[in-house]
Amino acid sequence: MKSDRIFALFLATYLSLALLGKFAFKSYLGELNLSALLYALTFSLTLFLGYNSEKRFNLPFERAYVYLILSILVSSAAGILGVVAVLTVLFGGMLILRRSVDGYYKHAYYAGIALVVILPLLAMCKGVIPILNPQTRYSDLKDLYLASALFASFLLAYKPSLIVFLVGEAFAVVSTFRSNALIIFLAYLFRAEKKELKRLLIIGVPLVGLAFLARFYATKSVYSIWKLGFAQSLVYRAGFSYMVYEKLFSLGMPVGKFGLLLNPNAREYVAALFGKANNYTYTIFGQPAYDLGIFGLFEAFLMGVALRDSERLPAFKALSLTFLILAIENGFDALNFGILMVSAYFALFLSKDIATIGGIENAC
Repeated sequence: MKSDRIFALFLATYLSLALLGKFAFKSYLGELNLSALLYALTFSLTLFLGYNSEKRFNLPFERAYVYLILSILVSSAAGILGVVAVLTVLFGGMLILRRSVDGYYKHAYYAGIALVVILPLLAMCKGVIPILNPQTRYSDLKDLYLASALFASFLLAYKPSLIVFLVGEAFAVVSTFRSNALIIFLAYLFRAEKKELKRLLIIGVPLVGLAFLARFYATKSVYSIWKLGFAQSLVYRAGFSYMVYEKLFSLGMPVGKFGLLLNPNAREYVAALFGKANNYTYTIFGQPAYDLGIFGLFEAFLMGVALRDSERLPAFKALSLTFLILAIENGFDALNFGILMVSAYFALFLSKDIATIGGIENAC
């Protein structure tokens, strides 16, 4: 299935849940902002327009350099984790390019597996075990669980492995962060061979469901006044993130305030706009609307073009789809934006050499 159809399915599902949440919890989430809804729909259509514009916008090498520059500039704003993530994708692309030339690929892959295991174990040794003590999910060491999930998703995009998937998902469940479980599952889903899909769905869907349940019970443990059930919580969460987007839309129009994409603490910044000290997610529309206002539609077009370019090679298609889908509810930040850009860059960079370097398409 083409990337735009997969993304459209996830986007439509989220928007349906978000609008349901807005109507079901109107007293908490406020009235629906029709102008914000029109912007969200226009943004979505513009993204798909960008995806389907390749024949009318055929400057592959120029685009590759734009992606590389953006990935370096934006990911650096995410701090050390963003820089390491983008460098890992770049390094992975270089290894794919030289896979048939030297033996570094195998060693690097095993090093990646070691990081998937060691990083969360370090957090656990320091007492940060959110599934047992939900309060610790707000510790700075929670980023070790995120880093583990990132490395697991990179490894699965480059080379599908059931063992890496299971290990990564186990630590994601311990972290109680649904996004950690989701990126690991999606990376494997989009990279697995057809013969693996049935096994993946049988094993993977319950594991992701378990991560969602772990987050639900962590929320109930931390917030004693939480009265919503599991299904209600999912709908409310979708509606709440959409409500945050509506706030950002109101603040950013018409020309934007540019304070999110290059902010290393974007979700804390958004929460502060509401007078809170939490981390607020703000949907895929929130960052473009707040940073660029109406000009955020150009960012949507770029996202669509980048998604189409990353589709040239399976490994980078998997990475781009994974982190673009993650942004649907979480919103764009320096980390997932940088990964999308560097994936599109390497897909273009490698695909232009396929005719002269044997085996690259099969390698990735």
